[in-house]
Amino acid sequence: MACGGKIFFNRVVAPRFLRRPGDDAVADAAEREELPPILDYLESVAPDGGFLIEDRITLADIAIASPMANLPYMGVKIDPQRYPRLSRYVDSILSRPSFAPWIERETQMLANIAA
Repeated sequence: MACGGKIFFNRVVAPRFLRRPGDDAVADAAEREELPPILDYLESVAPDGGFLIEDRITLADIAIASPMANLPYMGVKIDPQRYPRLSRYVDSILSRPSFAPWIERETQMLANIAA
């Protein structure tokens, strides 16, 4: 997700890893202008339950859920009122045993790296 890169770099990478200020205007513009149409599309294709393809997790689910795992690190939250299907779908994928421990580790790692 290219717009996610703009937000992630400027809100996480630059201040935490490069020890320099990120460009808040770039991050804010990407969150405000680029992200909503992407989330609108994902809301339109998110399944009501289960997975995107067949009855099992596939690369399609991983490709959608993985960038969504980074949103909280950037201070971005999917509005469950505006995106109910997407919110449920992403939550169900990210809470799986194959994702949840990794997200917990990343969250702890980032908490230990002060901004």
